[in-house]
Amino acid sequence: MKKLLLSAILMAFSVALFCCKKDPEPDCGCAGPTMLVIKNTRAVHEGAGLFTFTHPITLNKISAWACDADSLWAKSENSEIPDYTIAGNLKKECFFGPTSMIVFPSIEITAIRKD
Repeated sequence: MKKLLLSAILMAFSVALFCCKKDPEPDCGCAGPTMLVIKNTRAVHEGAGLFTFTHPITLNKISAWACDADSLWAKSENSEIPDYTIAGNLKKECFFGPTSMIVFPSIEITAIRKD
């Protein structure tokens, strides 16, 4: 009887230990899934890694934070005239509930060129 009980406890412990995910996959931000691949898109660098460009599908202006901002990127002189060409993976913005701040999505820049 003791062996059966011990075996049942060990089996339950093993299932609990190996079946659960240790770290859940992020569902937003730089580590989250790619929502859209951006290719050869003209953009304005607003500063501090924030880029504004035209969404290739909706044609709306969109701003996104670069996941790995480079301090060598110069801020665009005119916010109406794109002077960068970028490519990258647009990520889903992280929404944590109503806030007074604007929440921008992230973009993993895969190629960038100053024009």
